[in-house]
Amino acid sequence: MHYAYQFTVEPTHTASAPLEESLKLGSGILKRVQIFFPDGCSKLVRCCLWNNWEQLAPTNPDGYYALDGAAADAALYYDLDEDTNQLWFIAWTVGSKYDHEITIHLEVQGRDEPDPFKIMALMRDTINRLIDLMRSVL
Repeated sequence: MHYAYQFTVEPTHTASAPLEESLKLGSGILKRVQIFFPDGCSKLVRCCLWNNWEQLAPTNPDGYYALDGAAADAALYYDLDEDTNQLWFIAWTVGSKYDHEITIHLEVQGRDEPDPFKIMALMRDTINRLIDLMRSVL
């Protein structure tokens, strides 16, 4: 499942009064977050992604994304069923004079979709067991 949101970060959204937008996602594993900054942001627009109690992206608690005409791309493994599927997009500006449209894309792997990493780990474990079995016979 792919989710896409676009938010307007205004000059009035400062660090003390940021834009806080709720993102309600479906069931599954949040695998990837992309945040697109248009040209002209000049690294003055900053943002991060939170759940109800901790920052998810970027991982460092005091970190934020701030780019200009580029995208922040973060690979995650966040279980929306075990934790919470209620996320928060937090954004603010430092000295911006204009509104900026920030787009965020979230990729969620549904429970019914195969997980290639789990399949590879299962194959590796099976091969290792077979090798151990052959060593014990020889």
